[in-house]
Amino acid sequence: MFDHPVIPNRDARGMIIHLLDVEIGAGIRRRFEAAGAAITPENFVVLAMLVNQEGVHQSELARLTRKNRHNMARIIATLEQKGYVQRRSDGGDKRRQLVFLTDSGRGVLDEYAPIVSDFSGLVFDGLSEEELEIMHRIHLRILSNLGVEV
Repeated sequence: MFDHPVIPNRDARGMIIHLLDVEIGAGIRRRFEAAGAAITPENFVVLAMLVNQEGVHQSELARLTRKNRHNMARIIATLEQKGYVQRRSDGGDKRRQLVFLTDSGRGVLDEYAPIVSDFSGLVFDGLSEEELEIMHRIHLRILSNLGVEV
């Protein structure tokens, strides 16, 4: 078996985390595509963030979703074209754009939330509440170790 201190083998912890990320991302994308979704999972995450962060500056939205500013500008432009979000100038600084969820955006979230919920059920099937809580705490600790604030 290939073993290297820097390049992990398939069973290494980091590789398993990477595989989870890739497979979960691909799985949710396939489900959105099969449903003929008008948005991508990436778009869904941005819309979902706006439910609790109405009127947030787009750079803060980028930080919250871990997207770079250019990708966030592209995502917001796409969502705005579809009528799911609206950008408004910040009263004090016309260059600052605040992003708001529209009624259409709320509707699309409601429409595709069951896909996300069903997929989450599949992903975590067979895990007890205790196991899910332990996993959650471990993930938060890893993020803290990386200096990521959640």
